[in-house]
Amino acid sequence: MWRLFMKTNLHIFLLILASTAFQACSSTGAFMGTIIAADGTVIFARGAIGGLEAAPSGPMYTGDGGGNIRLAVLAPQAQGEAPGYLPLYIQGLLNNNFNKFSAINLIDRQNLDRIISEQNLAANGRYSDNDFVRIGNLTNANYFLFGTIQKLSGDRYSLQLSVTDSSTGIRRANFMRDCTLAQLEGRGALINEATAELLAQLGVQLTETGLQTLLAGNTSTARAEAGLARGITAQAGGSEIEALFNYTQAITFDPSQIEALSRLNTLSTTISGGTISQKIVNDIQARDSWLEAFKETARFFNEHPPFEIIFDPNLIQIGQTDYARRTANIGMRIALDPSQAGFDALNALLEGLEKTGRRSIWGFSGWPLMDVSPRTSGTVVFGGRRSFSYKVDVALVNEKNKTIGNSSVTLTTEAIKFSAGNIWITPPSSVEGIVNFPNVKAEDLTDTLTIVIVAVNGISSQNINASGYMKIETGELESREREREAAQQRQQAQREREAALRRQQEAANFWSIGVSAGTSFAAPWVIGTIRGTIAPFKYSFFELGLDYGMISGNAEVEFYYSIYPYIHYNLFMPFSQYGGLYAGVGDGYMLAEYTFPEEKISVHIFAFEGTTGIILWNMLDISYTWRTTLKSASNKLSIGYIYRF
Repeated sequence: MWRLFMKTNLHIFLLILASTAFQACSSTGAFMGTIIAADGTVIFARGAIGGLEAAPSGPMYTGDGGGNIRLAVLAPQAQGEAPGYLPLYIQGLLNNNFNKFSAINLIDRQNLDRIISEQNLAANGRYSDNDFVRIGNLTNANYFLFGTIQKLSGDRYSLQLSVTDSSTGIRRANFMRDCTLAQLEGRGALINEATAELLAQLGVQLTETGLQTLLAGNTSTARAEAGLARGITAQAGGSEIEALFNYTQAITFDPSQIEALSRLNTLSTTISGGTISQKIVNDIQARDSWLEAFKETARFFNEHPPFEIIFDPNLIQIGQTDYARRTANIGMRIALDPSQAGFDALNALLEGLEKTGRRSIWGFSGWPLMDVSPRTSGTVVFGGRRSFSYKVDVALVNEKNKTIGNSSVTLTTEAIKFSAGNIWITPPSSVEGIVNFPNVKAEDLTDTLTIVIVAVNGISSQNINASGYMKIETGELESREREREAAQQRQQAQREREAALRRQQEAANFWSIGVSAGTSFAAPWVIGTIRGTIAPFKYSFFELGLDYGMISGNAEVEFYYSIYPYIHYNLFMPFSQYGGLYAGVGDGYMLAEYTFPEEKISVHIFAFEGTTGIILWNMLDISYTWRTTLKSASNKLSIGYIYRF
């Protein structure tokens, strides 16, 4: 069997490693090379045939992890022409690292920003000793982390950080290093190094696993912090649309990013309320502002399509082993998922546009997937496309850095259904496929294999990482499919329960009309009835009817008839399906006339009634009624047809 060639007790770990020597081995873009540390990053994961175990994990630090420290992390002061978002990015990643790799109590950044703003601290861009004291008093922080990021010549920067005791002003930890912008961004390598050194100086001892994990970095976390920082900067500058997309990008890379989610929800509520900026003063400016928003939206989604690629490192064998050639086909599951955060951002804009009440008047009914009127270039999102295709190039590399397979798969979504005037865009469903590596030689197989995402639609994984073009990550697609099927079954069972409950509730309200025929075993011997029921309350109904009687049973009577209108109030016990039992009381008034040879005699009788019956299949009614005038009594047995509605 194929498993003879592979070990199944394997570890899986997602690696974002650097590479400079991945090179094409043919004109078709085949992939081969060695993994060497460098500035560019490549997306890949370890995998093997059969199930994979999770990577070993453990505590990130020993001891109390600095649990007695309350730390306020302030954004470093920018000196020179540093990117505007950079201080907030450094602050955010430091917060993230301290939170994950220690037990230090951190002051929430949004609360910290609010306090600094309300107290008008650092008005000149610098914090004084008095500012630190006031912040410490207001936040109960006993330490501050602050510093500078200075632009040097070329692409060089200088990062200086220090941790200061708020009560004594004594510095407890320092870090200073020159670096490139790439070392700050990417995986945040330099910030991770700074975190490790500062923690050590504060007495927090990382475990070997913790130190390795911290220094290895996490591209998704760094991208999320960069998006959050750019969003905060854009919003502060009045660019709400840019801020919205950056918050969305942050959540796309890290769905657990609580601050980005909070800011996104607040901003989405503002935008979906129909107002882009308070600076809009008239209708023309409002329309122009929305046009600019459309252009920014189209640009953003061209650079960051709202889709994610998930690949499963649990490799599978396709077909049978070729024992003669000692080869087999290996497959990898892969999926293209819509980004919920991306489509939510697009729909927030669409909702806001709708709430202006001017969408049609401004000629924007077809936006975002159709041209505005008059046509303005650069406003159509996705270039007007409704369906999306992504060609994913993948390579399979063994432990000897030998490429043992190259393949690709094209994942195409269903078309988005959208018409002019629609107020919501529903994301297309996920698309799954299999990447097939044919004729892999058994002699080339090793305990673990490296699955490398080489490119997506011709964009290399290095550029995907650098630009944040698309989120790519690993996931167990087989278990996801099982969970999806189980969820569908649960949903179906829930729908059936709800349908049964609705039927039961509907059954408890008995509205109907009908006719019946019966007898009272005396005058009148034959009774025809028309009747109807109304049910203002569940499990009971009013019955309104009219009996018409014939045949008195008296030989001396030439002709006889009776009319008997009645009303009953019945309690109703429905069956689980189609019918029920009922019983109740009521009264009626009979007007009868007997025609004798010599005379006519009219009879007027008021009677009390008790009734009971059964309804079968919501169409057949069988009932018995007992009537009394308190001086005499009679019966009625009837069977009839009802129409229930």
